[in-house]
Amino acid sequence: MMRTIHPLYVLVFMFVLLMTLIWQNNKIEGSIAYIQQERAEARSMAKRIVELKKVMKSPQKNQLNNFLKGSVFGGSDLSYRVKNGRYIINSKRMNSRQLESILNRILNMSVKVAQLKIDRQDDRYVSFYMEIVL
Repeated sequence: MMRTIHPLYVLVFMFVLLMTLIWQNNKIEGSIAYIQQERAEARSMAKRIVELKKVMKSPQKNQLNNFLKGSVFGGSDLSYRVKNGRYIINSKRMNSRQLESILNRILNMSVKVAQLKIDRQDDRYVSFYMEIVL
């Protein structure tokens, strides 16, 4: 005598299988949507970083060169040079107005100050050394 499977059992099994597949599909679609959203955010952030690098690199050098060549530093023996992508700014004798001007301008730029030394010479003058990485 041969036993047969009731068709209702097969139907219930197929329904459970279908619901499991739909649930898995929705779960995967949600994961894909999340990954695509993260990718779009990362792509927009990368574009913004590239744009900021372009904005910060080229004008900073020109702006810094023009500022250091300015007449504000007359009589301060200010010298600067570029070495390995670093600006090295040096002055043996600088008054407080000139020091305030250079510090305000440079520290408000988006540059990395690698080293800063200020030594007081007397009541009116200081010596100044700064390394800037652009």
